Amino acid sequence: MSDLSVVVKDLYYSFGRGKEVLSGVNFTIERGGITALLGLNGAGKTTLLRAIMGLIRPRAGTIEVLGNRLGPRPPAPELLARIGYVPERPFTAERMTPRDLLRLVRALHPRWDGAMVGRYLRIFNIPLDRSVQELSAGTKAQLGLTLAMAGHPELLLLDEPTLGLDPLHRYQYFQLLLEEAIARELTVLITSHDLHQIERMADQIAILHGGRIIVAESLDGLKGRLKRIRVGTMPSTTFKAHLAGLPGVMEVEEEEGGYLLTVTADPQGLAAGLYSLPNVTGVQIIDLSLEEIFLFLCGGLRPDGQRGEREEETPVDI
Repeated sequence: MSDLSVVVKDLYYSFGRGKEVLSGVNFTIERGGITALLGLNGAGKTTLLRAIMGLIRPRAGTIEVLGNRLGPRPPAPELLARIGYVPERPFTAERMTPRDLLRLVRALHPRWDGAMVGRYLRIFNIPLDRSVQELSAGTKAQLGLTLAMAGHPELLLLDEPTLGLDPLHRYQYFQLLLEEAIARELTVLITSHDLHQIERMADQIAILHGGRIIVAESLDGLKGRLKRIRVGTMPSTTFKAHLAGLPGVMEVEEEEGGYLLTVTADPQGLAAGLYSLPNVTGVQIIDLSLEEIFLFLCGGLRPDGQRGEREEETPVDI
């Protein structure tokens, strides 16, 4: 059995003849653990999840899921039974009740796990006999996870699953997900803008930007190599240019008493070298949160991975 749950190679997808959404996506997901797929709105996260589910056909590239290569035809029912999927908008049959939906899934799913369903229903306290359209957005999210877990999946795909949940129930949702991933070696791929919770639970981070995966590594590795360094010195144009040219330095901001560098490689080694420069009075390495890292990488980053200059503002005649 392969150690990889998902393998995506050179994946391209366009909406008709219009915008290309995925432009050569490459990434893998190891079995077990939680991988967060991050990106700005419209980056193509939902499209990528739908491709992994076999719901859309890419223009080019290959996808392997749980050791099975997806082809031009829909995935085999035996493979789909091993995958749980919660789309961003999970319900269309809103006149049905949760009890109706659970009976339908039980009748169709060869891997139905009644004990797990009962546990989730107790945890979430989902009303079984009200129509889905009467449920709050948060309860719908909880029901979506219950249905996805009903088949005891090996791979769970979640697309913004906690939209509508208040902070308490969002924490409960993610905590349950974390416990399941650890206890059953469940592989989870999740998209979410809740970077605080993602930082608490994810093992791996993949960032989709400009149609490609620009980051794919462990959360610890990402936070270990991307830091800010505060340099105490007398500011000068010459010294700023020198700092900007150092290996791994992506950005140099002037501040009172010196400069603030954003670096993407070997912050410890860079800091040690900075200490030896003349007129440097102090060096401080600053840890970044996942949210700060994401904003830096995707806020103004061009698809080629370089920082873009601020465009000159021009009036628009409306």
